[in-house]
Amino acid sequence: MIIEIEDAVNGYVDLAQTVLLKGKETAPRGMKTREIEDAVIFLDNIYAALPIGVGRGAVPGIGAVEACQLLSGTSFPKTVIAIGPQFKNYTEDSGIFHGAYGLRTDGQYEAVVEKLKNDPDSRQAVVTIWNPEYDNQPSKRDYPCTVLHQFRVRDGRLNMSVYMRSNDVWLGAAYDFFQFTRVQIALASVLGIEPGKYAHHVGSLHIYEQHYEAAENLKKRDLVEVIPYHFTGSSWEEIKQSSLRSLMAVDDREMLGSLTPDEEWYAEAMISAVDRNARKAQQ
Repeated sequence: MIIEIEDAVNGYVDLAQTVLLKGKETAPRGMKTREIEDAVIFLDNIYAALPIGVGRGAVPGIGAVEACQLLSGTSFPKTVIAIGPQFKNYTEDSGIFHGAYGLRTDGQYEAVVEKLKNDPDSRQAVVTIWNPEYDNQPSKRDYPCTVLHQFRVRDGRLNMSVYMRSNDVWLGAAYDFFQFTRVQIALASVLGIEPGKYAHHVGSLHIYEQHYEAAENLKKRDLVEVIPYHFTGSSWEEIKQSSLRSLMAVDDREMLGSLTPDEEWYAEAMISAVDRNARKAQQ
């Protein structure tokens, strides 16, 4: 099924309700879901990619930490859990996330930059996340849902295709659009071009039964919020260091005064979530 959405704010409402209404019932691991197989979602406005204000309860800090780890090639499990305590359920006994994207992609975006600089028409600019050596091991709590990213320069713009084996439209897609389009924007800046099309290919696009009612009650907003803060630079190393500074500022808040406005937005989004959860824990 091809699904076109203008943005991931009001368009997210359309997407979630499309899965709810048109999805077929299935029950992997005994959990009832509605599922659309082989969905391709085309997102037109990649700058409005976080569903804030539509009733989803999206936490900007979650989008921020996922984007920063992916861009910097790192994994900060303690920060992730401080921002979203529910993520502790997906850590291994050692405290790590088996499927952490940043650690798997580190070094691959640099290779994409070189490939596209050397041959802008290349079809080989691929970043692989799913690793059969690791992900065919049984009994892990966090297998990557994303298989790969592909980038193409066409008509002078950077197009991005994301391929996912599975995508929960409620828990995952709400943040996946944001974190992946931040990569597209960052890579385009390094290449000195504008970002182009974004296509999100999903084998199983689904929603779990416990989220049916909430999806039904989503409401579009009159004004779609665009977050104007992005990581940009002339090299991928600049992108990595900039996003890493935002992550580090969560624990070292004296750094806030030295951050750029873009870095500060991500740091403040993460800090706000950390502090809110800390207050809840004390109540």
